[in-house]
Amino acid sequence: MQFRCTLFCGGKQTCVYRGGQGQCTFNKDYAIANVSEWAIMPKSEDALAFALWKVGPIPVSINAAPKSFQLYSNGIYDDEASCDNSKVNHAMLLLGYTKDYWILKNWWGSWGEDGYMRLARGKNLCGISNYAGYVMV
Repeated sequence: MQFRCTLFCGGKQTCVYRGGQGQCTFNKDYAIANVSEWAIMPKSEDALAFALWKVGPIPVSINAAPKSFQLYSNGIYDDEASCDNSKVNHAMLLLGYTKDYWILKNWWGSWGEDGYMRLARGKNLCGISNYAGYVMV
């Protein structure tokens, strides 16, 4: 309900979450932007690449549980044996790609390659294409 209210009414100042059914109490004085488009991505690496080209950086969910993921320091991460693609537990920002890897930004300070990671493409590694979406304002 809160996402829908935010999408159509302008934000949490306008539509306070009450945990049940209710009317949106839109007040245009609080609206600072309008959502023009949003999408939940299909579970496809090709769809991710297209959305990245079309709208820019895309938030993605990923499996960050493997020790090899947490200890990643450089290179192209490609630990298919450890990184189950059916489980996700962490969010990262997908910024770009080459034919061989995705470029991701993490929130763990200087982790990886100065806060970034290169993740092997073409395998849905760590579930990168399982839960992604975008909002345009």
